[in-house]
Amino acid sequence: MNLSTRPPHGDLVVATPADHSRLSRQASSGQALRLASGIYAVGATLAPEQVARHHLHTVIAHIWPGAVFCGRTALAGAAAVNGEVYIAHPDPPRRTELALPGVAVVPFVGPPALPGDMGLPFGLSLSGQARQLVENVYLRGRQPRFRAGTSAVDDRIDELARSGGAGRIKETLGQLDVIAGSFDPFAVDVVRQRLAAVLGSFSAAGPRPSNRLAARLAGSPFDRQRIDMLEGLVEVLLARPPMPCPAFAPVSRWEWLAFFESYFSNFIEGTEFGVDEARRIAVEGVVPEARREDAHDVTATYRLAIDGSDRTHVPRSGDELIELLRGRHAVLMAARPDKRPGEFKTLPNFAGGYQFVEPGLVEGTLRKGFELLDRLREPLARATGMMALITECHPFDDGNGRIARLAANAELSTAGEVRLVIPNVYRNNYLAALSGFSNGAGHGEQLVAVLEFAQRWAAAVDWSSFDGANAILESCNAYLDAGTGESTGRRLRLPT
Repeated sequence: MNLSTRPPHGDLVVATPADHSRLSRQASSGQALRLASGIYAVGATLAPEQVARHHLHTVIAHIWPGAVFCGRTALAGAAAVNGEVYIAHPDPPRRTELALPGVAVVPFVGPPALPGDMGLPFGLSLSGQARQLVENVYLRGRQPRFRAGTSAVDDRIDELARSGGAGRIKETLGQLDVIAGSFDPFAVDVVRQRLAAVLGSFSAAGPRPSNRLAARLAGSPFDRQRIDMLEGLVEVLLARPPMPCPAFAPVSRWEWLAFFESYFSNFIEGTEFGVDEARRIAVEGVVPEARREDAHDVTATYRLAIDGSDRTHVPRSGDELIELLRGRHAVLMAARPDKRPGEFKTLPNFAGGYQFVEPGLVEGTLRKGFELLDRLREPLARATGMMALITECHPFDDGNGRIARLAANAELSTAGEVRLVIPNVYRNNYLAALSGFSNGAGHGEQLVAVLEFAQRWAAAVDWSSFDGANAILESCNAYLDAGTGESTGRRLRLPT
């Protein structure tokens, strides 16, 4: 296997007078990608937008040292919103926006890092909870682009109350008192009175609260039937004896697991490529012109599965679960704007006549479901519960299966256990188990059994090389069409 050791996003290089001409020539010949004036990514094989997204924080830190992600960008967790990232700097060295492939950085004059702000790599910061609220309140007159609006502020207050209760609200009020002198008094008062309203000690001032904040004060609706189903599954999982499946060293044994995991995860959803072509797409960045969107699906799933941070990022609250799901979906569906990347569904969705959780109940059900799953401690049990919860909610227009499997596998990775892989030949077993749970065939016992075997099978495969793993998978019938396997009696076999 002769794959390049250079990362697919390339090495970021800031031109100096001595090497500016050389980098310009490399950009002309395709050896380097010019991200902005004097800034290049050398040896990048990914799409320019992906390269820019990977190096975004480094570029910002170079041009605006000590910048703070602010406004609607802070509400989105430092992610781009409508192709723009907003930063605050007390004295911006550059006051005009910086256009990078796929994203524009828009600077504003604003306070430096304040108490409560979150430190990020490269000396950057993210506005803290109280600061995020104040920055996004609409003021009188023309609104700066970075403000998300008072309705978005209400929604964030609702999230704070859901994830941390009265304690989190009081903590935010305390942060607000510390930073109040750095912001507009009207915005500070609006936030203070709305926080106090959640505590029941004051009426919310200003515009009518958003639907979510109003629902917060009146109680949050959720799908009672799905919560009852999940309670039954949790009881089954709590009664299951622990069956640890650690990903033993050496690390090299698992080198290609993320690729095959993402390859089969897309195959389940009908995004079908030959395994060699999928490797060229995901690992080498070769994109077939006729199937750019499908190729992005494979590449994005692989990037999420292999990302050292995201693959072990598990939620600690219902609100964090929602943010994680939206963030992953935004990456997964970035090439399909018609699927509204990162946005929950607004219309009901179905599978074979079976209706998943209604749009208005998705967030409440995810939050309530997370509370139930928090009783589970064994990694595969948490993975199984997370997969069932997300699948039943089916929160997005598309990509729900891949998102559910990524979330389940994150629970395993963070515990150092082997991730789940669902090969082609095992697809019907897996889907039948999910369908059985949905339709009340027990309390998820079949799903538990299917995922236990999938993990045990993945643990038995040597994933250290592409060719070696590929040969093992062929011998195990892994690539076989599920229908053909059933009709011929050939099943998924454990490696000998």
